[in-house]
Amino acid sequence: MIWVKRLGFILLIICLGTIVDYVVHQMNPYFSVPLDYFSHKIFYGTIWGFVGYLVFRKYLKTSLAVAFTIVATPAVLLQTMYLIQEHQLPWVVFLFLFLHFFMFFLPAYFICKKYTILFIDEKSN
Repeated sequence: MIWVKRLGFILLIICLGTIVDYVVHQMNPYFSVPLDYFSHKIFYGTIWGFVGYLVFRKYLKTSLAVAFTIVATPAVLLQTMYLIQEHQLPWVVFLFLFLHFFMFFLPAYFICKKYTILFIDEKSN
């Protein structure tokens, strides 16, 4: 049951970050993206955030580290894909990496801080 809760909170983090991302994309027509961009971001962001958590959970000792891992994994993978596919100029990819990271980090930090006991295994400490 604990894994379902962890996955649920990661989904919540990604959904909240996606809301912020949606608002930013609506601010200017130049930033517009197809609507399925957001549903894909929720689906793949949740999967990759959970995978990142699973891979690094033995090393995660603080809620800050948990939030960083959950957010950085999908952000880095997404922007790496854009860089490889040459969707954007390299400097834009790195700018968007940091912007997307911080959009998702804010809700991640507060959720991971509130539910630290859920995300950090006492056995690994």
